[in-house]
Amino acid sequence: MPLVETNSTNNIDPKDNPMIHTDGVQIVDGNGKPIKLRGVMLEGWLMWNGTLWGTGFTSETTITEKLESLVGREETERFRQEIYNNFITEEDISQIARMGFNVVRVPFNHTILEDDDKPYVYKKSGWKHLDNVLDWCEKNKIYAVLDLHSVPGGQSGMFVNDPDKTKVWDSEENMKRTVALWKEIASRYKDRKVVAGYDLINEPGAPNGRALVNAYARIINAIRKVDPHHMIILEGGEIASTDFSMFEKPLDSNQLFSFHTYNLITHDVDKASLKKLSKMAKKMNAPLWNGEFGAHTDKWLAEVIGVFEESDSNVNGWIFWNWKKLADINSERFRPLMTIKSTPKWDKVRHYTADLFGWIPKPSRKETLQGMKEFVEFAKAKNLLLDKRTLKALNSYKKKSAK
Repeated sequence: MPLVETNSTNNIDPKDNPMIHTDGVQIVDGNGKPIKLRGVMLEGWLMWNGTLWGTGFTSETTITEKLESLVGREETERFRQEIYNNFITEEDISQIARMGFNVVRVPFNHTILEDDDKPYVYKKSGWKHLDNVLDWCEKNKIYAVLDLHSVPGGQSGMFVNDPDKTKVWDSEENMKRTVALWKEIASRYKDRKVVAGYDLINEPGAPNGRALVNAYARIINAIRKVDPHHMIILEGGEIASTDFSMFEKPLDSNQLFSFHTYNLITHDVDKASLKKLSKMAKKMNAPLWNGEFGAHTDKWLAEVIGVFEESDSNVNGWIFWNWKKLADINSERFRPLMTIKSTPKWDKVRHYTADLFGWIPKPSRKETLQGMKEFVEFAKAKNLLLDKRTLKALNSYKKKSAK
């Protein structure tokens, strides 16, 4: 496969860019003032994730299919709309802003905008949800990163990317749909200063580096035909988007490299890997940003943030995963920020949904409907439980900045 060269029309001088953008290894605001984007992830809303809902390692499609088997397609679709209307609202954004964060990463499934059986036909309902969150962010004076978390076909076999049988890398049609979708998104939001950037593909599992670079180049070319200003966010390959070896140079003059940080086995803080990433970004003269980290103890969170905040790290901020999740409030190893309380009936539904072997008793239709209703209710901002230790860890950088 030949390498696609970018023909970006992005010749905007950083001094003339009114949007948040890059300037060398820094992110700067529209006035050219350096800024670090520190915030939280809004996954579980426009992109479902079983680990956040208590349904195990299940994709959005799997959750949907399990619910349909319990209550039918009509009730499952009603539940979907209830999630879209209530899981994230203006009150969530207001709480996030009051805690001192200045950005949210907004992951969404391509299916909120485009049904797979109606390609290139974009849904008003999906635009409404994205419009709403941008309006809420604007009102609360925080930025939003638009994150295409599941492209047509899916970008890897991981459940978090809600994959189909034919991945985007194996289908030219799915790739064309991905490129066209990003062009449509950029066309709609090209004038919205509240948009910090376009996160093109979450945790891509491309078969090789050239395939990833080609995909990014095609998307960037399409975006720059309609939007010369917004920042482009490129994630690396491998697990947690940490491999950038396929890049010989930046693909756009206004782009940053985004990596994710997790440690699900030990308590180690991998300073060596971060040092390697920082060296790469400096060589490219492009900013580095942590697009996801979390799922650990509060002590580990504070230690990782401390490394991110070191002056020579070249990390221009971070995103905590996740804003809210259903979790054991006594958990030390996987501390949440905001906890969604479960209920006995939702427990029956979620355990059945997570079951891979048919060992969990099937809840009744009545129990399932009640459990779904209770989950939506307790996921609302007014009913969340704050983990003060996690918030303290996320704010730990402020003490060092004040010294």
